[in-house]
Amino acid sequence: PFVGTGNFIVRIMQELRKTALPYKYQHELHCNEVMLLPYYIASMNIEHEYFEATGNYQPFEGICLVDTFDLAKDPKEKKEGEQLSFLAVENTRRMEEQKQTPMFVIIGNPPYNASQVNENDNNKNRKYPVMDKRVSETYAKDSIATLKSQLSDPYVKAIRWASDRISK
Repeated sequence: PFVGTGNFIVRIMQELRKTALPYKYQHELHCNEVMLLPYYIASMNIEHEYFEATGNYQPFEGICLVDTFDLAKDPKEKKEGEQLSFLAVENTRRMEEQKQTPMFVIIGNPPYNASQVNENDNNKNRKYPVMDKRVSETYAKDSIATLKSQLSDPYVKAIRWASDRISK
């Protein structure tokens, strides 16, 4: 999740055995980005690293243009790909494939924007009903802190999302 311009994925690829890279590239590496320009930059960086490592160009199918927290939506809510329907079928297919893929390691760089509540802060926190509920049911419920507003930070939600996504 939260791939930005792809530095984490590229770094992981550099550490993999060259014999393992093609399989992992095609089946086990996944990432998401919500902003269009970083999404394209990440795609190019990841594909370039693969080319440098293997000598073969192959498009990276593991990247999705989506807000990672939207993947945690209640199935009764609007489908994940609808807000990006102009990208349509291919992106939606990748998101569905990612949701079905078992994950055992999650590395990301989620945004940190605690307490930003309006557009003048440049990075306003969005509401994510499913993630807000999960944080409330777990971290907030078990906390003895009197000030729990920092739990609404996307960084905290990212840890909750990753913990739920890895599951057992």
